[in-house]
Amino acid sequence: RINREPTEQEYEDMLFGWLVESGITSNSVIYVKNNATVGIGTGEQDRVGVAEIAVDKAYRKLMDRLSFERYQTPFNLLKDEDKIAEITADVEAQKGGLIGSTMVSDAFFPFRDGIDVGLRQGVKSVIQPGGSMNDFEVIEACNENGATMVYTGQRSFKH
Repeated sequence: RINREPTEQEYEDMLFGWLVESGITSNSVIYVKNNATVGIGTGEQDRVGVAEIAVDKAYRKLMDRLSFERYQTPFNLLKDEDKIAEITADVEAQKGGLIGSTMVSDAFFPFRDGIDVGLRQGVKSVIQPGGSMNDFEVIEACNENGATMVYTGQRSFKH
């Protein structure tokens, strides 16, 4: 049993994320915060891989945003090592903007390792179909990290 009920904002992010998820290619995990996607991972055959891809994209997206806001240039075109180090440190401190985000998966987590990827980044809510023989592991992972989770009871696969 999940120890914590979602907040109103977490419910909003779950619903928004589930609707976005329904339009993404199968085998995906996305991160959502304040009704916006933060990172999208898709196309891998395992939950760990797509969760990691989505984390990587969240970090890259935030690096670009900060670079544009501060220096009016994409992060990958920055030449000044001090500016690169500053943005990298800021993004790492913010964990790519993932702290307090919602993790959305189009399929169940067969083991806790996939959900642990998001929880290590500060995810505080999860929405997924459920139905794995190891759902108890995922519940334990959420409870250990003060995260909440909702099961949809249905997959969002395209095949």
